[in-house]
Amino acid sequence: MQLRYQRLTLPYEFTFTISRQSNAESTTVVVSLDAEYEGKSYCGQGESVPSSFYGEDADSVCRFYDQLNADGVLSGLSPFDIQKLQARFEKIPGNLAAKSAIDQAFYDLQGKILNLPVWKLWGLDATQAPKSSYTIGIADLDTVKRKTEIALSRGYDVLKVKLGSPQDAPLFEAIRALAPHPQVTLRVDANAAWEVQDFLAIAPLLSENHVEFVEEPLKLTCADADYERLKAESPLPLMADESCHTLQDIPRCARYFHAINLKHTKTGGLTEALRMIHAARAHHLRIMLGGFGESSLSVTAFAQLSPLVDYCDLDGALLMGEDPYEGIVFEGSRFYLPHRPGLGVIPRSTR
Repeated sequence: MQLRYQRLTLPYEFTFTISRQSNAESTTVVVSLDAEYEGKSYCGQGESVPSSFYGEDADSVCRFYDQLNADGVLSGLSPFDIQKLQARFEKIPGNLAAKSAIDQAFYDLQGKILNLPVWKLWGLDATQAPKSSYTIGIADLDTVKRKTEIALSRGYDVLKVKLGSPQDAPLFEAIRALAPHPQVTLRVDANAAWEVQDFLAIAPLLSENHVEFVEEPLKLTCADADYERLKAESPLPLMADESCHTLQDIPRCARYFHAINLKHTKTGGLTEALRMIHAARAHHLRIMLGGFGESSLSVTAFAQLSPLVDYCDLDGALLMGEDPYEGIVFEGSRFYLPHRPGLGVIPRSTR
């Protein structure tokens, strides 16, 4: 099995701002795995979407792949050796975004060999995928209004509103005025921006305006007592994102949250995400699939799990000004998984 990779720079349609940073573009790394199986040649692909927040960037991802090639970590593996792959990865700490792309590529290879979409390979019903939200990032009031109007004109009726700035209340009110309930569902994501009192101060406004849930409201430096108080006093369901990385985080999240947001950048791939879905269900947690700024390659890879979850926030490619791949197809907030073999992703130029 041969590993190749290339960097991919994707400009955002609008500068994307959350409570802790702004970005004009996203740099990802696309992996290609060339494999022989029963005398035929196949190529599986995946996309690494590194985040500095989790200690990775494109340079570290590329170094990781160079080291994998130098050490022969993928040597002797077939596309169906997921368990062996995971065992080898467990000996190499960190690098979860980099590992995720390889995990995706293994499933892409499996589906192509068996001539089945990955979701069908897993026995899932693609029609059960929930709608996806479209994110409105933090910006000045006029830009937020324009973003919201554009999103509504494109048929998105589930919006995720980024908060965590001094203008939280007027920005939220402007969006809700343009996107009335019940025609448009609003979700809020603070990206760990608030102290307990900050959230409790704005919570009545969010609750009165029928926000579905609030994602990662508290600063990660808050004590467990703060999380306990918040869960006891919040009028809205709470979702963990930055607080939930891998399987080991599920029990703690079950104490302080009502739901979790899974992203392949955090989990290390589809394999760990699938384990986390089952563990979350055992802990009575609801589940969302999310992502970062990325192409339709990794969005579609993670969307293979969508029939198993309650919410989706798979708008990463929709936020980009350019997308070199075609995968899941959106009709407003509703999306459809491809029926092509593997992940079902093809270069957009082949359309």
